Amino acid sequence: MAMLLNRKYGSRLECLYYILQSCYAKYGINKFFSLKDLKYSEEDKFNTHNFCNLLIDCVGIKCCPYLVNPLNSSKCYATQSVISDTTKSKAVSDIGGSLEALGFIKRYKTKFKVTLLGEKWIQSDFYSNDWEDIARLGVLSYGPVIGFLFKLKNLEDTFSYSGIYLSYPQTEESVVYTDEHGNKKIVNLSTDSQKDSNTRTLSRIIGWCVSVGLIEPCGIKIEDNACAHLKYRDFVNSGELVVRKFKKTELYYSLFNEKQFIANPLSYTRLHKNVGSLRENGGEDLRRATLEYNRNIINRRFVFVYILNHFSKENKNLSFKLLVQKMIKYRQYFFTELSNPAQIMSTEIEIAFIAGIPFYVTDGDNICPCTIINDEVLLEDVDETILSLANKIIEEMEQ
Repeated sequence: MAMLLNRKYGSRLECLYYILQSCYAKYGINKFFSLKDLKYSEEDKFNTHNFCNLLIDCVGIKCCPYLVNPLNSSKCYATQSVISDTTKSKAVSDIGGSLEALGFIKRYKTKFKVTLLGEKWIQSDFYSNDWEDIARLGVLSYGPVIGFLFKLKNLEDTFSYSGIYLSYPQTEESVVYTDEHGNKKIVNLSTDSQKDSNTRTLSRIIGWCVSVGLIEPCGIKIEDNACAHLKYRDFVNSGELVVRKFKKTELYYSLFNEKQFIANPLSYTRLHKNVGSLRENGGEDLRRATLEYNRNIINRRFVFVYILNHFSKENKNLSFKLLVQKMIKYRQYFFTELSNPAQIMSTEIEIAFIAGIPFYVTDGDNICPCTIINDEVLLEDVDETILSLANKIIEEMEQ
C-alpha cells in the first residue's frame, strides 16, 4: 500500500539498508514479519546495531549518531526501540512505508515479507556500484519520485527546489455541514498537505535522488568516489538539507527517453491524507466535515489516475473536458453539492504527479501521460463500486 512519505525517519538509504539486513537475518524472504519486529531490541542478537556501520562511541558503548541524546531509550533514530513509545510508532511506520515504497518489502494485509529485490540489495556490498544500481531501481519505482523528477524538466540545469509542491492538491471546496449541536454551517474541506509536510517529502526525495546519482548538490565538500551514495554520504546522512541549489546529472537526462513502468504508485486509500488526525485551524468541524466527504475526494482522484493510466497503456491522450462531463453524470460519488466539478478537477489532476503518472497538456485540453503505473498497487483496497464506475466511464468515453 504505497503511501506519500512525509516523515523524516526513512530519509537515509544507508539506514534502511542496515535495518533491512537485520530484518533479513531474522526472516529471510519466506517468513512474515510485522512493523514492530523492525524495532531495536537489545535482547535480539540480530538487532539493527549489529549491522549498522554508522554507530559512534559514547561512554564506552556504540550509539546511534542521529539521536539528540545517544543514550536515550530509543536506541535507533530510524526505528526507535521496543521500550520507547514516545513517538507512537510513527518512526517504524515510516521505515516500513519507505522500504515498501522502494520495493524492498511487500505488504500482505498487516504483515510483510522481504522481496527478491530487497534480498539482492542487502546482499550487495555497500561500497559497490551494485548497491547504488539496486537502490536506484528502488527509488525510481516510487511514484512521487517520478513526479518530482518530471517537475524538474522545466527548470534550468542547475535549479533550486524552492517552490516545488509535491503533495496533495489544494481544492477550494465548501460544504454545508451540520455540527454536533445541529447547527448548519459552511465549512471549507481540507484536501491538501501542510507546508512542513511538503518540505519533509521533498527533503526525503531529494536525499534519495542524490544518493543514487540523479541530481547533485552544489557547493559542498565531497568524497573522492565514483559512487554517488559514497561521494555525498555526509550530505545525505545529515539531519536536514543544507543547500538549496542542485544540478541534474547525465543519468537524469536519460530518464524520460521512453515511457517507464512505475511499480509503486500511490494506492487507492493513499490518494488523500489521513484526515482522521487533522490538526489544522478550523478544529473539529473541519476534521468531521472532511471525514464525511473523504471518499468523494479519494474517488475522484482515483478515477482520474486510473483512467489516465488506461489511456497511457493504450498510447492515447485523455480528453480532460470529456472526462469531467462523464464524472458530472455521477457527481454524487465525486463532488459535493456546492462543488464546481470542472474547477475542482482542474486542480485535482495534480494528483497524477505524486501517484507516479506525470503528464503534459497538448492540443487544448488533451492530457498526454508519460508513464504507466502498476494497477496492482493502485487498486489495493479499492472500493469495488468505484472501480466498476471507473470502467464504465472508460467505456462511455471510448464509444
